Amino acid sequence: MKKLLLLILLPMSVLASPIKGIDESYQDWNLVCDNTGTCRLTGYQSDGWYDIPVSVLFTRPAGENAKVSGKLSFLAYDQEKEKNIPIGKFAEILINGQSLGKMQKENVDDIQTEYSLTDTQITTLLNALKKNTEIQIVSGEFKGKLSDKGAAAAMLRMDEFQQRLNTPSALIRKGNSTKPVLAPRPAPKITAIAIPSRQEYILKKGTKQFDEVMALLRQANGTDEESDGYCPVLHQDDNWLDGITIYPLTNSKVLAESLCWRGAYQEGAYYAVMDDKLTRVEQQLAHQYNGAFYDEQKHFLAVNGSYKGRGIGDCWFGQNAVWNGKIFIRTSEWTSGSCKGVGGGFWHLPIFESEVVVKE
Repeated sequence: MKKLLLLILLPMSVLASPIKGIDESYQDWNLVCDNTGTCRLTGYQSDGWYDIPVSVLFTRPAGENAKVSGKLSFLAYDQEKEKNIPIGKFAEILINGQSLGKMQKENVDDIQTEYSLTDTQITTLLNALKKNTEIQIVSGEFKGKLSDKGAAAAMLRMDEFQQRLNTPSALIRKGNSTKPVLAPRPAPKITAIAIPSRQEYILKKGTKQFDEVMALLRQANGTDEESDGYCPVLHQDDNWLDGITIYPLTNSKVLAESLCWRGAYQEGAYYAVMDDKLTRVEQQLAHQYNGAFYDEQKHFLAVNGSYKGRGIGDCWFGQNAVWNGKIFIRTSEWTSGSCKGVGGGFWHLPIFESEVVVKE
């Protein structure tokens, strides 16, 4: 009876099942929703206007009364002439030639600028994006175009994810339904363990210990070349690998680092949790990460993966994980959105978020 009473008293956000984030594309628009229920809707220029990058970001948390916030960004750079495009003190969004009002930039970068939209500008722009509309971005000598292609489909999917369809708070398919919408979830707390001994070392190629550990890593990785976690470089003897890096953990464990794959402009690492005698593999992190580091202040060990979507680096994705004393557990996953001509991408769009709590 006591347990039942405690369950009744718990808030619904605690009892609710976890949310799985999404990252979806709809022509010139993206929808990224994270595990807290927050959705981020991003739109860009069409490919025909590729050399004049523009983007808008609409952010809406879960919850019935959650408001939509909006930002505008563009790259004021002439790629053909390789010089900056002079911009004005303000920027404007024009819908079929009609201005939504002036916006003042929020940063000091004269090339890539960012602006916040007012509630009125957000509402007007979202309504315009539901149908075929010409949307221009102007500031000084800069003139760009925001595509409306895919916007309505992305908004509909956003409403579906946040369970707003046919409710008054829906962006697209409004209705009078009183069914509950998706409730916001808190970011999960993930424990990271501080590591007293943080001196990594390298098993040199050509030594007996290197050969023994490499054999264990290859055996653990398997020989199925169609597997998502298969590491082709790990199984090559002529892989330019000088050694295997060993990072001390806790509980008589270590993390072994080797090379998993190599592309034209980036590479991925193979990580394996082993016992400190280096006799067995207990966990594999294959394919998703390309760096390991000890936090200088809090002394936990994290692995991170950050990858370009293509060579020029105008779109990225990645994730991070920490050692919790038993295994490495994911702490974040993110994307920068579509590949639209801006180095590093326009935005940071979380798919999974957490709060890392360090335990000494």
